[in-house]
Amino acid sequence: PEVPVDDVTQTTSDRVQAPSTEQEQPECSQCCRGDFAFRGYQGPPGPPGPPGMPGNHGNNGNNGATGKEGQRGEKGDKGDMSQRGERGHQGLKGEKGHPGIPPELQVAFMASMATHFSNQNSGIIFSSVETNVGGFFDVMTGRFSAPVTGVYFFTFSMLKHEDVDDVYVYLMHNGNTIISLYSYEMKGKQDTSSNSAVLRLSKDDEVWLRMGTGALHR
Repeated sequence: PEVPVDDVTQTTSDRVQAPSTEQEQPECSQCCRGDFAFRGYQGPPGPPGPPGMPGNHGNNGNNGATGKEGQRGEKGDKGDMSQRGERGHQGLKGEKGHPGIPPELQVAFMASMATHFSNQNSGIIFSSVETNVGGFFDVMTGRFSAPVTGVYFFTFSMLKHEDVDDVYVYLMHNGNTIISLYSYEMKGKQDTSSNSAVLRLSKDDEVWLRMGTGALHR
């Protein structure tokens, strides 16, 4: 017969059952447990599982330090010529330029002699006029007339004739002697001389060369 158990006053751990007349079967885990065996080898890994869900995006990292400037690369090959571009728009009209030099200020002349000259104390008449810009040099009188008031530059040279010892030639301005040319060498020999002058002339002033003594070869 079973002994009555008070479920109210006894805890579960204190509950006791009366011995049964029938023989109970022992648990398998208790009767079949043998001695501990050696641990076996680890088997091969199983196939990879399916990829998991992506994680949350992390925060941006701090900016890195500024790198050093690299070396300059070599110059590349010249590229192919491209097509000509369209014509650009016409630019704005430029400012008006300064006025040009008027004809009366364009003055230049060059004269020479092809033969000897020996008329002493007279104006030298040149046989050839190579340049006469503006026409202000008179071929007939051998005199230059200033077209406007200004500063003028004159240069001249001579070759002494071998029949004389010395030669004098004067640069004249309105009848006044400005500078002279002088050459000395014994007869039978030639000699050269040259001179130049910068003169301030008024309009219509005249400048010419006057033969003094001796003779000019040309």
